[in-house]
Amino acid sequence: MEQQLAQHWAQAKGYEAARDRAGAKAAYEAILKLDAGQTAAWLRLSAFATAEDRYRTARLNALSAAKAVADGRDWKHLPFATMRLLGFDERDTIRDLIVNADWSHRDVIAQSAVLSQHLWLINEYEAALRLIDEAQRHVRAHPLLSYSRANALRYCGRMDEATAEYERCIALAPDYAFAHWSLAYHQKSDPPGSRVDRIRRAKAAAAEGSQERIHLCYALFKELDDAGDPDQAWSELHEGASAMRRLLPYDAAEERRRLAELQDLTSADFLAAPNAPVGVRVPVFVVGMPRTGTTLVERILSNHDKLATGGELNDFGQSASWETDHFFSSPLREPSLDRWRAADYAAMGADYLRRTDRLAGAHGFLIDKNPLNFFNAGFIRKALPQAKIICLVREPLDACFSNLKELFSGDAYAYSYDQEELADHYIEFDKLRSHWEETMPEHLHTVRYEDLVKDPAGVTKSMMAFCGVAYAPDSIDITRNATPVSTASSSQVRQPIHARNVDAWERYSAHLEPLRRKLDAGRML
Repeated sequence: MEQQLAQHWAQAKGYEAARDRAGAKAAYEAILKLDAGQTAAWLRLSAFATAEDRYRTARLNALSAAKAVADGRDWKHLPFATMRLLGFDERDTIRDLIVNADWSHRDVIAQSAVLSQHLWLINEYEAALRLIDEAQRHVRAHPLLSYSRANALRYCGRMDEATAEYERCIALAPDYAFAHWSLAYHQKSDPPGSRVDRIRRAKAAAAEGSQERIHLCYALFKELDDAGDPDQAWSELHEGASAMRRLLPYDAAEERRRLAELQDLTSADFLAAPNAPVGVRVPVFVVGMPRTGTTLVERILSNHDKLATGGELNDFGQSASWETDHFFSSPLREPSLDRWRAADYAAMGADYLRRTDRLAGAHGFLIDKNPLNFFNAGFIRKALPQAKIICLVREPLDACFSNLKELFSGDAYAYSYDQEELADHYIEFDKLRSHWEETMPEHLHTVRYEDLVKDPAGVTKSMMAFCGVAYAPDSIDITRNATPVSTASSSQVRQPIHARNVDAWERYSAHLEPLRRKLDAGRML
């Protein structure tokens, strides 16, 4: 069998080199007929199915890869399997694979920085810390391990420990851009501006236009802003945002077209759904543009003893993908919404409840705080008629500036690096919000950030009434909420509610004139 396997592997590599997908697939399938424990073959077939937009096959092959890793103790391929499973949000499988691996094995130790990252990406922070601590018993100090440990500490709310670990990482690798960036947004330097010189030295060593240089620009913006030097801070922000924009595809006109199609589809008649079922768990979706208070609302609501939180989940998109056998993330990325006219929304909703059941536990309500679900609100209404949707809004200039000064991971918010595109997106966001309010007023509750920070008790009372739970006065004390949080505001939400960020854009008003003009032309100001 070994000789046959070797022949098939050689054939597969040859077909891949020739870009013959059909031949490569046949070779990998032949390998698996001989030995279903060949993890790499399952991973390649999953990747092929992804490229062909066959969601179900891709996911099932990824799960087969996970089984091959576990059954064969194939630790060499463990991080590749968990990386692929992250794309399907298979959190339980990822956790079980890594936690049950042999942490003393050299292949696990060699990949412990990546594996620990995969753990904290699925909110398994304590397990990530245990894995790093175990790895550090076997290897010399390494900046990647230190960086991963600092992030896990930060998300757990162990603020001073996280600061010390970021500093340890930088001591090991003075030019490591991501540690400088994370530390700048995690905790202010003391005294303000004291980190600027070393970040500038790291930036001087970074390649023009690289992700490293971009992250260092944002780190410098934050440090200089904290030090009260808005002009120098703006120079760094402008450089970083411009470089990031050049890396990302974005078409404002195409976004407008897709959102218009979404509004045409999700009419009041389309959104008509059965009455909310009695005795079924109620999902509470917290949505809106990022950096507008969604995490703050999640922290307040999850202080209530009847509301559990799952954090920033991708499960609705995964359930939609399974139902349609198509990789779905948001209507913003759908060339056409035709398949959504005939989707089985009841099956979609049932799958979502199944996927999130473990997170809810015995609670009757589960908070799902993914800002991008704002665009899925109509589909959520159709699939989960009992769902409550809380939408955060913020004054236009503050909302847009808060996005502009944030360096997001991936390409989910490509509009956020150009002032005029930011304004266009905000205008379209507001049109869609008005559409949701008009077509499903009983299922969407709008919260204004400025009202929330001015009158947290009053706004929280109305949110809890909307959700259908009794008001809990102590819920507005977010400092008592020890739940880990991994969003961009993971450090800020450890502080009491405050209004210091209202009108934050004004310090940069001279630089934000293109944004202001475009919003004004769209009659947002």
